[in-house]
Amino acid sequence: MPALHPAADVAPLRATWAGALSTGRLNAEAAAAQSARVRCNLWLTIQMWAGPVERAAAVANHLVCNAVRHGSTGERRDVLLKLSITQPGTLLIEVSDSVPRFPAFDGTFRVSGGLRHSQQLGAVLSWFPTPSGKTVQARFMAPTVQS
Repeated sequence: MPALHPAADVAPLRATWAGALSTGRLNAEAAAAQSARVRCNLWLTIQMWAGPVERAAAVANHLVCNAVRHGSTGERRDVLLKLSITQPGTLLIEVSDSVPRFPAFDGTFRVSGGLRHSQQLGAVLSWFPTPSGKTVQARFMAPTVQS
């Protein structure tokens, strides 16, 4: 499967987690996933994102948990969390780690686990290599306006 590029590269951003917390660098420990859930929930609430905040926060939790478990090896024992909202209101959750490959990623996730559950919560998943590892991206499409 060819590497996918981040959706943020093709869509203008309306908001990115900015300031001192522009990205959350989380130690690879048990509390990292819960911290990601709390940060995501708080930031999306402050941004008044119209999408499913609790589901998005659960996906952030799953992605960070997977990165801690499978992607934080060697000297770099941290993961990077980034949240962005594109101009049309789509949410991008990106979690980066230091392992440059993702051999089991095929987009179907037949086995139970965090990635399958993330899909069931409505996230579209992709990944792409980075100079220092890889990034897994979950995308929640912009909520439609009801009239």
